[in-house]
Amino acid sequence: MPPETDNLKLEEIFSEDQRDRERVYDTPEDVSKLKERDKNRRKRIYVMMDLGEVRTKRDLYHAAVILQHGDDPSDFLTSHRLAALAAILGHRTSRWLMAAALDRYLMSIGQGQVYGTQFEYNPADKRYQLKLPVLEALILPFEKETLGVPAVNDRLAQLNNQLQKK
Repeated sequence: MPPETDNLKLEEIFSEDQRDRERVYDTPEDVSKLKERDKNRRKRIYVMMDLGEVRTKRDLYHAAVILQHGDDPSDFLTSHRLAALAAILGHRTSRWLMAAALDRYLMSIGQGQVYGTQFEYNPADKRYQLKLPVLEALILPFEKETLGVPAVNDRLAQLNNQLQKK
């Protein structure tokens, strides 16, 4: 049974990661710097995992979010696994992350996403767009709702409204 105490250092790394996602990076230099910070955070998470320091449902969720910002299929698959464990332990937001990490993993190995959670910023239009293909026919009708995955059009509107506020 996991302990009740969350890893405060992991929470700090998670907060850094989330602060990095508060803006759009539209220059190659800025994207490169973000990727380097993401890589350093992932290294720290893998060390914590090796040391057994990722143990609570919140730890699992925080680690999964950071690995979701990886660059290798193994990062995305590990994110999916950790999010699934957190969800099983009762962390509700992890249900969505479990779907998103699976979509990202599938796309990273050349397959279509199934939940429609992956979007990309189009700098020419200054808007987000859905990454294709989406193989929604592979999921059960109630699956997205159960996992807390919003409809694609609702999520696109939310992402693009956030751009207008920045």
